Amino acid sequence: MNNSDLILLIDKLRALPKENEWVEFKTGTATTNEKLGQYISAISNAACIAHQPFGYLIFGIENDTHQVKGTSYKFKNTKEGNEELELWIRRLLHPSIRFQHFTLDYNNLYLEVFQIPAAKAQPTHFKKIPYIRFNS
Repeated sequence: MNNSDLILLIDKLRALPKENEWVEFKTGTATTNEKLGQYISAISNAACIAHQPFGYLIFGIENDTHQVKGTSYKFKNTKEGNEELELWIRRLLHPSIRFQHFTLDYNNLYLEVFQIPAAKAQPTHFKKIPYIRFNS
């Protein structure tokens, strides 16, 4: 996805009445590495239940107002111990899912987007635990 495609996606998700099981908005760096893995599992499973092909975790949007604030979170610069965070999370997800990570410039504000495929034949587990979201 290019920046224009991502902006259209962000606008579509911001138009939702509120966060839901398969869409999570975050501001700042309001998560831990462990929590990020849990979010990916939960959003994958919730997207399946909601009959959505993907779920989304977006850093840089205020969840109550859906206002774009920007973020200082940098997924690609984050590690878990000596391991790249992306490899660490992918290694602990089962079955393996091909979530995608994008960065974009939204009116000069930096955002990070995780596009997370819906679980298929079985729930997506993180560290052998299947997570799920109810409402937001």
